[in-house]
Amino acid sequence: MPLVGKVELKADKDVATGAETSISELFPYSERSKEFTLETDVQRDKTKLKITVAKLEPIEAVADTTKKKGEKTSLWALLKIADSSKKVKAKEAIKKGEALTVTIETV
Repeated sequence: MPLVGKVELKADKDVATGAETSISELFPYSERSKEFTLETDVQRDKTKLKITVAKLEPIEAVADTTKKKGEKTSLWALLKIADSSKKVKAKEAIKKGEALTVTIETV
């Protein structure tokens, strides 16, 4: 799967192993809006994405923006609100303030 981008974000709450959370619950707006550089083009409503947040199960999503490789974007701009709100289980416990790597790939 081609890499779209990678960014490190700080968790805003504790999450126990096996508990459910979402990207919008786990990261405050200030973290979700941190920019990263796109490694490949994305097309709104066409590019299928796999978002892997360290310690969480992966999330399937669809791009909510059209941008070209080399442009800057953020998780907030890239994901639809519904995808940011999808509940996923924590594979490991997460502590508030912990930095987690978020990897975005095309499917």
